[in-house]
Amino acid sequence: RAIRRYVTNMVATGLVPAVERRIANLNTTVTNAKKGVKNVIKSFWRKPKESVSSVMSDASRHRNDGNQSNKLASPDSAKYRYDSIESQTRLLADTLFLMRDYDAALGIYRLVKDDYKHDKAHLYYASVQEMIVLCMFMIDPSKYTYDVQHSIETALYSYSRAADEEKDDTNPGVRPSKAPYATRLATRLCLALSSARTICEGKHMEMADLLASASSHETPLGAAVLLERSSSHYYQAGMIRKYSFH
Repeated sequence: RAIRRYVTNMVATGLVPAVERRIANLNTTVTNAKKGVKNVIKSFWRKPKESVSSVMSDASRHRNDGNQSNKLASPDSAKYRYDSIESQTRLLADTLFLMRDYDAALGIYRLVKDDYKHDKAHLYYASVQEMIVLCMFMIDPSKYTYDVQHSIETALYSYSRAADEEKDDTNPGVRPSKAPYATRLATRLCLALSSARTICEGKHMEMADLLASASSHETPLGAAVLLERSSSHYYQAGMIRKYSFH
């Protein structure tokens, strides 16, 4: 009981006020930089940051170099610094999501996703779309049926574009021995969606096609897992031939 009282007191007097101060400070920063008519007009002339493809390709080349630690430790390898307005906005959205203020988090995620899209930061854009799906799912999935489906498709498409920038084209048509990071994120998203009964209910055919499509970018083992899951959905959709084939 003493430990329980101590933890309760620590959370009530230390943790919660600290999170509230963080949200207030981040909200002030984001409001001054992103919200309002003036900032909306300024965003029309916002210059895109350096292409992510060059950053990712440089990072992948550095992995094969002997000076890997020095290269990857360089600040130039980070697309968005921790003190950039994009990172601050994303941190605010993640903190609001952690505090279960899903409506506010959804608005902030939507606020920052256009910056990632404008910068062609496919990995960041896909990640934000994935968080938008989680917010809408936690609020009311029946209310955002079309938006949830659209955000899922957008996230998977952006992950595939990010994976295309990372992959090695020396052996086209051959499955990679190690999947790119973006491909693994797409696989994780597909498997999570496949396990969500609320999303899969009445949409087994669409889910099976989604899993089968994602398997084309995976390693042989990863593709086998995705095809096995897709065959289960084909079976539940009544497509016996596709179930047997996959």
